[in-house]
Amino acid sequence: MTLESIPTDELSPDLSREVHDFLDSQDTGHPFQFPQWAGSRSKVVLLRKDGKIHWLGTFGVQTPLGRRFPWIRALIANRGPVCDDHQLWEAVVEQLAEDMRQERFAYLDVMPEWIWQTDGDHPSLSNQSKWNRIGNQRASLRVDLKADEDEIFANFRKISRYEVRRAERFGTTVSTASTDAEIDEFLRVYERMAIWKGFTPDAIEEVRRIIHWLMASESRGALLIGRVRDAVHGGAVIARCGRRCWFVWGANVREEHVTIGHILQWHALLWAKSHGCTEYDFGGYTPGATSGPAWFKEGFGGTVVHLITPYRRVIDPKRYNVVRVLSRISSWGDRD
Repeated sequence: MTLESIPTDELSPDLSREVHDFLDSQDTGHPFQFPQWAGSRSKVVLLRKDGKIHWLGTFGVQTPLGRRFPWIRALIANRGPVCDDHQLWEAVVEQLAEDMRQERFAYLDVMPEWIWQTDGDHPSLSNQSKWNRIGNQRASLRVDLKADEDEIFANFRKISRYEVRRAERFGTTVSTASTDAEIDEFLRVYERMAIWKGFTPDAIEEVRRIIHWLMASESRGALLIGRVRDAVHGGAVIARCGRRCWFVWGANVREEHVTIGHILQWHALLWAKSHGCTEYDFGGYTPGATSGPAWFKEGFGGTVVHLITPYRRVIDPKRYNVVRVLSRISSWGDRD
């Protein structure tokens, strides 16, 4: 089989639409696989059968050791590659590994959006000696949107319903952002929340770029802005692929009288439903949590789904060993 490989910044408008249509057609499609999400230093690899795309991956090309060793490269697929036919998925990724060997890549990381089944009847790379797990099993929380709005709301935890109604009584409004000024206000809240909660935010300019793309596309996603007395107190970025919508980023400021996160998520669910989605994915979940983001997400109901772990395929053992050795040396230096 012959794979096509195209840098994302060289995609024609026609091919870009074809890529979008394919991702929308696959249950395992994910917004992170859209070429526009990946940005520069990325490429789309695809397989055609009878003139149509049947397998696709949007990959980031990384140099894990930085500029000192630009000749050591890795290919990384975030939530991909995508293909609902798991036998074809595995056959094509084997061909990709062979092509990468010819190009002298060090390793390949994949993270397909495959659901792990407890009965063991699920696609998995764990029995193949060429693949190694590189992380923990992932989980997410998905809300069924096929019911009517009243039923969806009734399935919320009591306190979640209360916080939505309290925000409404307090005069909180939620609207879809349409200006650069609104993006800037959201990003300021996002950065302040990162300092307050002690986490490292995603690169601000990348977040800005992706929000711009979502705003410019037709029903691909949105930045929802929450206001209290006309002042921006938070926002939520959501993105759609096929019939599923994902929560990607959220931020809010502390407010004594209202919890804006609940009403933002309620409007995110309504946006997804109004744009033809049948499922809303909270983008990550920790089962059994009794506080924090997971407990907050659980308040909206939904079903827990377990996804397979990310996997790594070593393509060039010599180059990969250089990565391992120098990474260890670097980590020892950091501890000192």
